[in-house]
Amino acid sequence: MTYDIDRHSEEFRLNWERFVHACDAAEAEGRWDTDGLGEMEGYYFNTVLGVILHLIITDGNVAEREVEALNRNFGFDYTVESMLELYYSVGEQIEGNYLENAKEALALLNRIDPAMADDFRDLLDLICTIVAESDEGVSETELDEFRKLAEGL
Repeated sequence: MTYDIDRHSEEFRLNWERFVHACDAAEAEGRWDTDGLGEMEGYYFNTVLGVILHLIITDGNVAEREVEALNRNFGFDYTVESMLELYYSVGEQIEGNYLENAKEALALLNRIDPAMADDFRDLLDLICTIVAESDEGVSETELDEFRKLAEGL
C-alpha cells in the first residue's frame, strides 16, 4: 500500500506543478481576475486544502498516515494533534462549503480553460485516492464523501 501512496503522491506533485505553471500562464495572459480573486495558485491551493481537510476529518478520525501524506504533498509539518487543532479552528467553514468552493473553482476554470478544469478535477480525484490509501480503514462516511465529491463535480 505504501508503494501506491508514494506513486500517487508523486503523480499528484507532478500534476500540481503542471497546474501551477498553467495558472501562472493564465495570469500572465490576463485570463484570471487577480484583483478580485487573488493569485490563481493560492485560490486553488486553498480549495484543494479545504477538500483535503474535509476528507481527512470526515470520519472523525485522523490517521497518522493521512497527515504524513498531506505533509509530503504540500511540504507542511502537521502532527495529528495540530491537524485536529487546525480543523477545529476552520472546520465549520470547510464543512459548510468545501463542495461549493470546489464547484465554483471548476466553473471558473471552465470559463478560462476547460483543459485546466479537467486537470483540476483529476487532482481532486487523486486527493480522494491518496486519502483513501493513507487511511487505516475507509469508512462508509468517507466513501460517501468521495462519491459526493465525484458526483458533485
